[in-house]
Amino acid sequence: MNTHHLVNHLQQHSALASFGRAVVAVSGGPDSLALLYALREIYPASSLVVYHLDHQFRGAQSAADAQFVANTAQSLGLTAWIDAADIRSETPNIANLSEAARVVRYRRLAHYALQIDADMVLVAHTQDDQAETVLMRLLRGSGTTGLAAMRAVTPWSIWAASEPPGHATLVRPLLAVTRATILDYCATRQLAPRHDPSNEKQSALRVRVRHDILPALRHEQPQLDQLLAQTALLSSDSDDFVHTSLMAHWDELAQASATHIEFQRAYFCSLHPTLQRAALRRAITLYHGTLREISFGHIEGLRTALITGTPSSQPLPFGIPIHITTTTLTIGAATPPMTPVYVGQPQLLVPPQTIACGDFSLLVADAHPPAQPALHDDWHVFLQPNHQYTLRTRRAGDRIGIGNGNHRRVQDVMVDAKIPASLRDHWPVICVEEQVVWIAGVRCDPAYRATVNQPALHFWCPKDDKFTV
Repeated sequence: MNTHHLVNHLQQHSALASFGRAVVAVSGGPDSLALLYALREIYPASSLVVYHLDHQFRGAQSAADAQFVANTAQSLGLTAWIDAADIRSETPNIANLSEAARVVRYRRLAHYALQIDADMVLVAHTQDDQAETVLMRLLRGSGTTGLAAMRAVTPWSIWAASEPPGHATLVRPLLAVTRATILDYCATRQLAPRHDPSNEKQSALRVRVRHDILPALRHEQPQLDQLLAQTALLSSDSDDFVHTSLMAHWDELAQASATHIEFQRAYFCSLHPTLQRAALRRAITLYHGTLREISFGHIEGLRTALITGTPSSQPLPFGIPIHITTTTLTIGAATPPMTPVYVGQPQLLVPPQTIACGDFSLLVADAHPPAQPALHDDWHVFLQPNHQYTLRTRRAGDRIGIGNGNHRRVQDVMVDAKIPASLRDHWPVICVEEQVVWIAGVRCDPAYRATVNQPALHFWCPKDDKFTV
């Protein structure tokens, strides 16, 4: 059997140079099927596992797709996890069904990657998918962050930020591969992919872009897909550079708490306009969890207001509070009052509250969880408000839930997190009765996480190099 161009491409892909075990997301369509078969030509069965999610949108057709993927994996000697989800019940606050399905799909992929300790998760987006994404975001007026579109390699802390700590990297090894190459591989290898008729619904913007807008533009510019892919790459590099530059100023520019972010006006005005816009976008995302419905006009209005010291002509949506003084801009609410120093005895947590913990402060406030908590880490957590939470230190036999009904010893979790032995007995944990639900800065029990965009308690602990009490 001759080596196909697709196989050569995967063999030379730097992200696939070394891994122990990879989860391959397979829908049964041509892209993911070609990726799976091409990977199997290169790697042993022991290094690949298959994941398929039945969204249950198409009844018997969806079930047949799932069975097809299971049979395909078996024929290749691979383990397959065939999953199913009720998308609407899992994401009641996401109106767009495609977006809701994407959120659930990546959440389930993350859970499975954690369960089998995978090094990476592989998804089959192609150069054509990237071109569609870039063009859609151009039509929506996105800046460099949006035009960066899909990244070839994304760390766990970004793609699975709302999940427990993990290390599997999300890799899109086909972003430089055309759909024509995929179809040629399927034909050469005599593969018979599944067909999802919902991909042809003209009501979806992506479908209209794929079938109407892109073909017309390709007629004018035959190299359009490559140019749009280059735009995504250049935008990604530019966005990374701006973020790195901003973070070099962040500590002097901003003070953040559980309830607000405060900018120093004089320092803000000294920054380049590109960094000013990036700083405002980051602050809003940290406070609100998403930039959805935040327009360029909102950012420019806020930037002008901060420079001139006058109220913004465009108030932020969702009632996001803004307060400008002669010296500061505050996004969010006032800081909760300080309470006595935490000394290790169990203490009931009632918002709003700030508890001094040596070099740290533990804060709790009423809040809504972020819609997309990509920038929130293990030092921030949004928990269900219908429980009484207590701050204490660990005890012998303490365990914490890690999802799917499984638990781990708190001792083992702390060791894995490389918390020094001298600090473990003093490290704050949040409990419901005797059950540990959050180890500050380390892990949260997913069973207690709040539902997106619903009332929640926000626990936050400023991160530092050490934790003392």
